Amino acid sequence: MEEISVRSTKTQIEDFKESMLWLDIKEELQRLARRAQLEYDLVGESTADDDGFRSSPSTSETLIHLGDIKGRRKAVTYFLSILDIFLGILEDARAEKEAETSEE
Repeated sequence: MEEISVRSTKTQIEDFKESMLWLDIKEELQRLARRAQLEYDLVGESTADDDGFRSSPSTSETLIHLGDIKGRRKAVTYFLSILDIFLGILEDARAEKEAETSEE
């Protein structure tokens, strides 16, 4: 299994979580998630082209589009939690190191 490591310290990550940059990033990601939800709700509805002709997407087009939107939403959710994931990795590494030293 691939070993996962984080080069940042717990303090650096916690400080970044409180930074204005992270707050701006979170706000943009949340905006992307809201737009994706709106788009998800509209997929499958008939649309009109420039000449006014209405068409409905095929089932396969709809499913592909829905899958794309779900993938974007999942990526946003993951990225919003990335700092907590890093903290978890650091905590696991610390606990593993403590376990190794206690066995000796």
